[in-house]
Amino acid sequence: MDLHYFDKESAPASDMLLAMAKGQGYVPTNCLLAGHVVMAEVNAQRDPCAGCAGPRNKCKGRAKRREEGE
Repeated sequence: MDLHYFDKESAPASDMLLAMAKGQGYVPTNCLLAGHVVMAEVNAQRDPCAGCAGPRNKCKGRAKRREEGE
């Protein structure tokens, strides 16, 4: 089970959880996280983009959360 699609140009259309998360506005339409990861973050009331280490130049996601000391 993939955690992300960072090595691809886009996420596969078969990832229905990711498609649903995109449609509901939880993540940008170019998101490259796997849908089950996105939904786990949403269910934990966290912003999926905040902890994502993905390439923002590809996904156009929101800024990553800065950890203390950075």
